[in-house]
Amino acid sequence: MVDTASAPSATGTSAREAVRSILAVDFGSVHTRAVLFDEVDGQFRLIARAQALTTAEPPIADVSEGMGRALGDIGELVGRNLYNPGQGVLRSERSDTNGVDLFVATASGGRPLRAVVVGLSPDVSLISGQRALASTYIEVVDTVVYASAHSVEDNVNAILSKNPDLIMVVGGTNFGATEPVIKMLNTIQLAVSLARGKQPAVLYAGNEALRPLVSKMLSDKTSLFLTSNVRPGLDEEKLDAAELELALVYGEHMTLSVGGFADIQRASPMGLLATGQSYSNVIRYLGQLPGNAAGVVCVDVGGSTTMVCSAINRKSVIDIRTDLGLGYSAITGMQAVGYDNVRRWLSFEASDADLMDYAWNKSLRPSTVPQTGKDLEIEYALARELIRLSGNASKSRWGVLVPFVDVLPPIKQIIGAGSVLAQTINPGISALLLLDALQPVDVVRIQLDPYGVIAALGTLAYMQPLATVQVLENGGLLDVGTAICPTGKPPANGVAITATINFPSGQSKTIEIMGGTVKAVSLPIGLKAQVHLRMRGLRINGKSNLTVQVDGGASGLIFDARGRPFAPPTKFEDRLSALPAWYAGVRGETN
Repeated sequence: MVDTASAPSATGTSAREAVRSILAVDFGSVHTRAVLFDEVDGQFRLIARAQALTTAEPPIADVSEGMGRALGDIGELVGRNLYNPGQGVLRSERSDTNGVDLFVATASGGRPLRAVVVGLSPDVSLISGQRALASTYIEVVDTVVYASAHSVEDNVNAILSKNPDLIMVVGGTNFGATEPVIKMLNTIQLAVSLARGKQPAVLYAGNEALRPLVSKMLSDKTSLFLTSNVRPGLDEEKLDAAELELALVYGEHMTLSVGGFADIQRASPMGLLATGQSYSNVIRYLGQLPGNAAGVVCVDVGGSTTMVCSAINRKSVIDIRTDLGLGYSAITGMQAVGYDNVRRWLSFEASDADLMDYAWNKSLRPSTVPQTGKDLEIEYALARELIRLSGNASKSRWGVLVPFVDVLPPIKQIIGAGSVLAQTINPGISALLLLDALQPVDVVRIQLDPYGVIAALGTLAYMQPLATVQVLENGGLLDVGTAICPTGKPPANGVAITATINFPSGQSKTIEIMGGTVKAVSLPIGLKAQVHLRMRGLRINGKSNLTVQVDGGASGLIFDARGRPFAPPTKFEDRLSALPAWYAGVRGETN
């Protein structure tokens, strides 16, 4: 039985002081990414990173093989032996330069858990349970509303018919009646006893007064996890503890699966944590920083999943779609977003069959990269739509008024992760995909995670929080730049934005951006500038004439004069000219 109603405790002051080097490995469905942090002048910094193909599936079926390849590459870069096939990850001995002081691991790959949610109220506790399950790599195969009017046999069959890996039990406020919950627990106990093959684990997140009884009834029958009530009151929802517990449930599930994760679990003092929980920790921290309270959104598009993690008005929300991805889940992703929505981002004609051929190939060979320009366009188009679909679903939980379905509320920061976003040839392309899919408004800072540090830093937050803060402050994320995204409808064939940029050197430059176009202007990383804007048909915070302060980045300043909301041209002939111009614009190739 595991009870972690609160976050895991730290390792203690003496342990923290002893840690000088940290190795973190994230096991994705396609790639295994490793990062090495070390102290430089008293500050933790990213030293090296590497990635290799994940080897969880047959014929190898051992993730240590892929991890060893990645760690071997890092070892060659830094002149340090980190891994021995017979010993695993090497621990640091102060007498030599090999090994590391701390090893942590996260995972997002593998088959998602199949979960059934059982509760008393479909409009209260069951909804909260489903929201909590969306925080990690879990497929909700059914929700069961326990009804005492039904026979015990019917209730048991409803639970077991989906062959779940996990039964999540919710229901009852902390000060409410206990009798209906106890009857539901009796049914759960019988269902677990009658399960064929591997018994499903049980996560109890209901009335906390019944936790001792739950432990007595189920702890000797299956893997039992206890956490805080997701609905302690009718008008109160608390998901943080349940989300952390689900991350640990996922880690245990992975260690029992084919792939050799059990050794990884033993090697890390935190065990194997779900990648999504690490993301949630980092984005929650960024959302607490001064000036960021309006909002931070992080998007990760992977081979099997698409994740949207946000901190809006200091409220953290994470949504993971295990059926939307660019690799193993490309087929279900293509079907979910629809062919027409993908086609609208293409500068060439493509039939439904052409798009499904691409999806099937990616599903069968998820590690392959696009071989032609058309394949690359399809991948970018599908990525946009996966982000748009996931983002729109997540926005419904933010508690913020959104005037248009496809438009974000005003936020301060967007972070892109996953290979299609964070490892493009030009960071301006990544920015364009995020601007197209999320449609942010006003002035927003864009960053990328090309080194895969977020998965590591969120786990370190439990044990070495100072390392998390220092790496984020010392260039752990790549600054792409600042995007200026006014709302409204720009003139179709005229100047929409006239911008005067005052650079730190004292020089100034005035540029004009035509309506319906995107334009990047160089402003290097670390520099700030003052920009005076005069706009036609467009507004920022309700103003058409204003001055803003901006930060530079790899792509500098990006002026998006397409207005909000916007959509690609409906006519193919118009897309044929508009789409290539947008790509060229964010690369700084237009005059």
